Amino acid sequence: MTEDAVIEARHFIGGEWIAGEPIFTSQSVRDGSVLCQAPVADAAVVDRAVAAGRYAFEHSGWKERRAADRASVLLEMGRRLDAAAEDISRLVAVEMGKPYRLTLEREVRGAADKFRYYAGAARSVEGQVTGASPAHILDITVPQPVGVCALIIPWNDPVDLAVRKIGAALAVGCTVIIKPSEETPASTEALVRLFDGIPDLPPGVVNLVHGPGDLTGQALVAHPGVDKISFTGSTETGRAIMRAASDSLKRLSLECGGKAPCLVFEDCYLEKALDALSYGAFLYGGQSCTAATRIIVQAPIYDEFLAGLTKRAKAMPVGDPLEHGTLIGPLVSERQVERVRSFLDRVADEGGTIVTGGQISGLYVTPTIITDLSPTSTIATQEIFGPVVCLFSATDEDDAVAIANGVRYGLGASVWTADVSRALRVSRRIAAGDVWINTHYIRQAETPFGGWKESGLGRELGLAGLQEYIAYQRVAFDTASRFHLKAWFDDEG
Repeated sequence: MTEDAVIEARHFIGGEWIAGEPIFTSQSVRDGSVLCQAPVADAAVVDRAVAAGRYAFEHSGWKERRAADRASVLLEMGRRLDAAAEDISRLVAVEMGKPYRLTLEREVRGAADKFRYYAGAARSVEGQVTGASPAHILDITVPQPVGVCALIIPWNDPVDLAVRKIGAALAVGCTVIIKPSEETPASTEALVRLFDGIPDLPPGVVNLVHGPGDLTGQALVAHPGVDKISFTGSTETGRAIMRAASDSLKRLSLECGGKAPCLVFEDCYLEKALDALSYGAFLYGGQSCTAATRIIVQAPIYDEFLAGLTKRAKAMPVGDPLEHGTLIGPLVSERQVERVRSFLDRVADEGGTIVTGGQISGLYVTPTIITDLSPTSTIATQEIFGPVVCLFSATDEDDAVAIANGVRYGLGASVWTADVSRALRVSRRIAAGDVWINTHYIRQAETPFGGWKESGLGRELGLAGLQEYIAYQRVAFDTASRFHLKAWFDDEG
């Protein structure tokens, strides 16, 4: 990757790379220069991509292949992504702002491993024959691929979140149309380009269209040829997708916003909790749906915890995302900076105190800790998506859980205590799809991830993520010589 050359992105439809007009651009977070020019897919281009996906689904033989054959494609993608990991990680760092070292180890190499996981998972899909039927009835449940899937990718994990969807869909025999975020078109396209030229991958199984959500995304969501939509992004957009998809009752999986509570009890391993939650709050510039944005500390250790977190926030290395020592890079865009600024500007009005941070310079926001807010304030209940954490004091378990569950989101949470019984008891009371105990930001391909409440529906990763792309068909095979209802009436007569 060279930053002095503008990347010319393309749509990928039916195995061909296609230019188009008009174009939009993404910028380098390092200097604001144009990094990528990408074409906008209008309804006609989307229709062409869906048609390619439909043809491949119905006529290429992809869905009829042995799972082992589909797995070989995913294994090859894992190998290719590993080989390209350093270049793609640098691209993500420059286009999105996530530090290169974190992108390489946590996102891109992790995504390559997810391809390998789904290669194995493809071979584990099973149907069922019930033993409850009479002997002359063979009653079979057959797993079938859902069909043509529209995969809408966010900018904060433009490679890994794409792979979670692509890997599961291809493993079971679906075809896909991928729409990257307008903020990171080059990063997701770099992943998709690795599919080009893979032996045994029919044209049209994997397609890519660029464009904004209000044009390209809407065209995909409303298209009658799309059978399923998988979306990661804001809760507001998730609601809009549900409304648009309701006309044709499309299958949906939605991973939406979060406002992760972290419950820190007085018997916790304090130094570990401080280290983990400073990373959990500020890593990636807070641009994660499971960032540790609400830390709820039991009153006896509140002051000590605040002092420790403040010290760590001030020491966090902020800088160029390509520098080895950087932990916090710039935010993805000026639009995102303005969103964060709008929340910081209302801190005093909501009764809050900025203990440290709150400074904005270009795309950089210093790690920010806010105290004295009401748990029901706007800042404490809405997703900010920046390096901003709110700290609360709780008297006991009931108080901590009430604050934790007092928002509309339910994606991630963590519990910090040395008491195993308390850890299990409290974790079961938290309304969230992902709960960590004495850690934060651990995720594995083998275990499912997804939200409760307004954080979405459906799951990614694990075998549960595979199920999102499967439609079960029941087949009843009657071996008797007479039709059962007629036989019943004849016998009664």
